[in-house]
Amino acid sequence: MLLLYSVLQLIYVILLAPLITGILIKTEERLESKKGPSVFQPYYDIFKLLKKESLVPRVASPIFRIGPYLNFSLYMLLIIILPIITGFPLTFGPTADFIGGGLIFGAASLIKKITALDSRNNYSHLGTARAASVGALADPLVVLIFILCGIISNTNNPYVINNIFQTSHSWFFSIVHLFIASAFGMIVIIETGKLPIESKTQAEFGMIDQAMELEYSGPELAIYKWGGYIKHFLLMSVFLNVFAFPFFLPMEGANFTHVIVYSFIHLGKMIILTIIFAFIEESVSKYRLYKIFDFMAVAFVITLLGVIAIYTTKGIF
Repeated sequence: MLLLYSVLQLIYVILLAPLITGILIKTEERLESKKGPSVFQPYYDIFKLLKKESLVPRVASPIFRIGPYLNFSLYMLLIIILPIITGFPLTFGPTADFIGGGLIFGAASLIKKITALDSRNNYSHLGTARAASVGALADPLVVLIFILCGIISNTNNPYVINNIFQTSHSWFFSIVHLFIASAFGMIVIIETGKLPIESKTQAEFGMIDQAMELEYSGPELAIYKWGGYIKHFLLMSVFLNVFAFPFFLPMEGANFTHVIVYSFIHLGKMIILTIIFAFIEESVSKYRLYKIFDFMAVAFVITLLGVIAIYTTKGIF
């Protein structure tokens, strides 16, 4: 049965990840009083790219072509590890804890940076440098947040952490949880590109991920985009299921019906969070690119307050 749930979760995330991106784009366009593309536009883009020819720079090595598939496979591994539609470990759940999952996310990001450098494109190098600068500050912060979660639960298992926050109101409503949930939410905003900077255009001043994918075309570009959608879906799911609103996630002993029902509840939670992100991105003035480090500094201070709180109040206030 656990294997069936693993397959179900894999299909669920792979199929719905582009939809969440489509809803985000549609919401942003509507907030700008525009009609906007269909919420299914990411699917159309993926299918269109899968039919196109792949063009590879002459100077690129074989790593350039296989990178997108390695990147995508790591995200598929994360899908069957993290708590998405169940609150109990599935077949491959014991493969990695929170720290291990963070390392897999980091490995997928590293592969993308290496392939961008391998393209020998100046703009791709620019995007890689920016992504590395952001990651150098965001990744240690994520590790610190996971360590705090480990102190609370005596483990870094995301399923156990979810069960503790879901069943223990004293921890869920504690000031420690408030700090770490706020800090992780800010990291999710950064990692998913929802911080309002000029990062979605082909303009040199703000592009990051777009620059790294600049030399890709055809199926490889489709796989990279699809992997990006899955990454955003996974980070938002972890934020919702572990930190922000861990309730209703089926726990040990739940039957198949509970899992199916929660999959619809989870989709509703994702849509609500997507709309909130769209409001944040559209209601705040665009930042200069360097302001992202100020934003992370605030996230670091909030995490540090969580560290202080857990050792001064024992997390009970």
